[in-house]
Amino acid sequence: MSNEESETILELNLLDNGVDFILKGIDELFDEAHVLREYSSATDITISSYKYGVLHLFSGFLLLLKERLSRHLPELIFKGRVNEVKQKISSGKTPNTIDLDEALERLEIGPKVIFSKDELEVIRTVQDIRNQFEHYKFSTNRYGLWTNISKFLELIDRFLVNELQINIEASSESLELQKKIHTIDSIWKRIEQTRRQEWNQDIQFRLKKFKRKRKDIIKEIEKEYRTNKGIDFPFTICPDCYQETLIILGEFEGICSNSECNSVNPLTECGRCGGVMTGFSWNFSFCDSCSEWMNEQ
Repeated sequence: MSNEESETILELNLLDNGVDFILKGIDELFDEAHVLREYSSATDITISSYKYGVLHLFSGFLLLLKERLSRHLPELIFKGRVNEVKQKISSGKTPNTIDLDEALERLEIGPKVIFSKDELEVIRTVQDIRNQFEHYKFSTNRYGLWTNISKFLELIDRFLVNELQINIEASSESLELQKKIHTIDSIWKRIEQTRRQEWNQDIQFRLKKFKRKRKDIIKEIEKEYRTNKGIDFPFTICPDCYQETLIILGEFEGICSNSECNSVNPLTECGRCGGVMTGFSWNFSFCDSCSEWMNEQ
């Protein structure tokens, strides 16, 4: 294909197309106010955003189901028997693709992807909402609608991760859209759980290393402190043993140097004074002193 031809041809595979629809649906449903507050009220969202959000999410979900089938056997995304589909394709014809019912049935038979009763109820509910938006007038309770959309988003995220090995937050090149994705409760819970697991694996590896050479490491930390003439004190109070033994600098930060404690804690900065405190960096919080000060104001 020449450069001129490549510039005039549009190509979008099943996965990219499905993810693009999902991202567009999220973009419709979550506005800038949602990003600033990190939550949405069912009454904040316009009927237009609900409509196009649902239409895009449902279309994207169906494409993702077909992508999973295609990975198992490409011909499964088309209507008809596999041998008939192969004959049509070989003769240059493009068969019609399957609908939701056929996709769910073939997923269960082929790659053994089975949705639970509750998940199927969510899918059918959103399908019904999509049909009403698309074909006739629509009337529903906003809170019930928002609840169903939230459950559907959680289901989509779980399907992307478990069946397609895709993290939706890494799929968008738009920083603003990434911010919106991070504020979706179900997705953020999954992201946070992954981050906690990664932190725990890392800290346990460093803890084993620390235990093997505890005395030497503590001497080195204290030596460096003296060399720097006491500029940065390397310890803070451990919340587990209440001793000033929690390392806050260097390779072994977050590890309590008290041999009778051996606890580990994530470290972050206070949102007001900038002092070191326990907690994960992605959770904005205040140290005890600043919290007490603010409560007294």
